[in-house]
Amino acid sequence: MIKNPPIIKKVVEEMGGTIEKIVPERGYFCININGEKIFVTRKFQIASDFFSGSSLTAFKDLTYVALKENSIPTPKSICLYRKNLVSDALETQLSSLHYPLVIKDAKGSNSRGVFTNIQTLEAAKEIILREIKKFSSLIVQEMVFGKEYRVLILKSRAIGVLEMIPPRIFGDGKSTVRELIEKKQFGKCDGTKIDQSLYEILEEQGAAIDVVLEKDQEIFIKKNSCLAEGGETRDVTSLINPNIERLCAKAAKAMGKYLVGIDVICEDISRDPSEQSFSVLEINGKPDLYIHYKPTHGETRNVIRDIIEFILALKKDQ
Repeated sequence: MIKNPPIIKKVVEEMGGTIEKIVPERGYFCININGEKIFVTRKFQIASDFFSGSSLTAFKDLTYVALKENSIPTPKSICLYRKNLVSDALETQLSSLHYPLVIKDAKGSNSRGVFTNIQTLEAAKEIILREIKKFSSLIVQEMVFGKEYRVLILKSRAIGVLEMIPPRIFGDGKSTVRELIEKKQFGKCDGTKIDQSLYEILEEQGAAIDVVLEKDQEIFIKKNSCLAEGGETRDVTSLINPNIERLCAKAAKAMGKYLVGIDVICEDISRDPSEQSFSVLEINGKPDLYIHYKPTHGETRNVIRDIIEFILALKKDQ
């Protein structure tokens, strides 16, 4: 028996507010009161310190709802859940989206359970029906293009910004693409799969798996960043546009978090977001910090020191 929601609804209405379900599959709803929106589950959780925080970042579907509510640009998405998925209704559900698509686990991280550049309804349905058996919920999202960046926000400040460069190879004038991939990923636990997806990415760049690349010819072997497969990082902290920084800080506040790692895609992190295509892709409530130390290109940002100093200042003010 679910005891909390009815009484919460009753009290909210007595206070002049309204309540609505936003992601029923998560037991998540929104209280609208005094011009404010409060996102809660069936039980209120009020953290005494910022380590506990909101659960919004734990699920990508909840993240997208919060971003839309706060008018933060994010790709158009739909959420699918194993417990109420109807295969015959998939075509109708997907009809609101434009191709190509990205499909990913709603709870996934580290690029696991991510399928990109899906061009057709048939391909999307095949992936969804296969992957929903592994993952209880999936996000289907319109694919956006540009450079990918990770912005580490601490309250209202970007303390570390990295350009996330997808895995790539450079020709030496004698090795095939296959040989260059094997050489680049030698000793790595996760290697790039030699499959149809890779063939298509190569074809778009005028290459093929057994073609010899000219010296210094650059070829990307994935469309998304993936450090495990040889992706690279470039520190661009000093270049972030102030309005992008403000948008990311607004997104962090919407999540109820002081510290988040925000994945954004845009043409140039130094340009105003209004002058280019700009989207927030994901918000990580437990962001990797090590990636800001010794990036592939650029200088180290001592983000852990910044975080500790912030904690000490909070404690001092209490």
